[in-house]
Amino acid sequence: MLKSVRFFPLCALAVVLILIGQVAVFGQSRTNSSQGESAKNSSAKSKKRKKKKTSSASFIVLGSPNQPASVVEVPAAAKFEAPVSQPATPSIRAEKSSGISISPKGVVPNGAVPTGNIIISEFRVRGPNGANDEYVELYNAGGSDHTVSGGGTGYAVAASDGVARCVIPNGTVIPNRGHYLCVNSVGYSLASYAAGNGTTATGDATYTTDIPDNAGIAIFSTSVAVDFTLANRLDAVGSTSEANTNYKEGTGYPALTPFSINYSFYRDLCGKSGSITTFGPCTLTGPKDTNNNAADFVFVDTNGTSAGAGQRLGSPGPENLSAPIERNASVAVTALDVCVAAASPPNRVRDFASDPANNSTFGTLDIRRTLTNNTGGNVTRLRFRIIDITTFPAPSGIADLRPRTSTDVVVTVDRPPCGSGTSNVTVRGTTLEEPPSQPNGGGFNTSMSAPTVTLGTPLANGATIDLRLLLGIQQTGNFKIYFNAELLP
Repeated sequence: MLKSVRFFPLCALAVVLILIGQVAVFGQSRTNSSQGESAKNSSAKSKKRKKKKTSSASFIVLGSPNQPASVVEVPAAAKFEAPVSQPATPSIRAEKSSGISISPKGVVPNGAVPTGNIIISEFRVRGPNGANDEYVELYNAGGSDHTVSGGGTGYAVAASDGVARCVIPNGTVIPNRGHYLCVNSVGYSLASYAAGNGTTATGDATYTTDIPDNAGIAIFSTSVAVDFTLANRLDAVGSTSEANTNYKEGTGYPALTPFSINYSFYRDLCGKSGSITTFGPCTLTGPKDTNNNAADFVFVDTNGTSAGAGQRLGSPGPENLSAPIERNASVAVTALDVCVAAASPPNRVRDFASDPANNSTFGTLDIRRTLTNNTGGNVTRLRFRIIDITTFPAPSGIADLRPRTSTDVVVTVDRPPCGSGTSNVTVRGTTLEEPPSQPNGGGFNTSMSAPTVTLGTPLANGATIDLRLLLGIQQTGNFKIYFNAELLP
């Protein structure tokens, strides 16, 4: 069975998206593409109301490193394709790069919070520590804070053997767009992944009984096992090999070859199903939920392994109650220097120096942006989650980018009133959050933190921070990158 899996050990760790040039070693890379497609529920879940869709704006940079670019704001629902072609010289050409998709908060009519809007947002049933290295992450998609009030003692997360693995106790409050994390304490290996201020991704609840490979998982509005029925089911995910339809939606996700790799399935946050080659803006304002596991979940792992459910470089990112929450609508992102084109230095800097050890065989792309806090209060934790990117395994003509950690740099800018003089500003580096170890650099679902934003040094309301996102380049070509902003007050 091992022959069916292709492992591609890339070099050093990276915190920013990178174009990778070691394609001869790793094979053809795949690129994410965006297609302006909104996720719609194909069938109604029990007790689930459809949420009101709200449009969002995405900031898109067009052009190439050697020519001016324009920043275009488009409605999230719009279809957008820029003409992209392979440059004649070994450089990268941008279709999208500033990449923070601005998504307003969802609104549920009359403030109601249907229990069906507690969904399974990410999971795995095996990892580097073996069959017990597993977790199930839940997400509140209801539009407001949700207080658990279920049958018995709360909401149960159960496997298709009918045995509850964890129970979310009644009275637990899951914030709007917040998470709850159940982990197998026997083998879970991601407990030191970053979460909130001084916290890590430990389980909000734990269990010790393994969930079998490719088995179905469901969350029910009761902890009473006899009531684990379709009428009480809030959400489910399972593979094509799962026979019990109560524990999957649709035909299920493609069954995996059971390798102990650092992988996860997570709900599509962009609207392109993890496609590397689809360009255009992200169209979703939250996790995709069409009641079809195969369409809603994206498979990623830290080596870009082919294990049966698609192949793309990325990382698991379990989130618990303490984790930062997506707040795209509460921040504004602009070019570092608005007096020059978005594709020109110092807003975007192309370094051709080869650095294979850091997943930058064809150099780096350094994207600098200014973020403004519009939350109405302090921000004490700030990070960015990559929801769309061109990365391994990208085909020829598509850039293979590897996000990597960067340090602070001092940059000269000309800010309004333009032409009145220049000044030096410190552009803060961002850090690739590990574990999981990402020796090949970041990819889909990778998170990158702004380490200077802390409880002790918060970003005040109305204040700005200058940030850089460093991407290693392993293959040149057309590229895209989108982030969600996650933060805590």
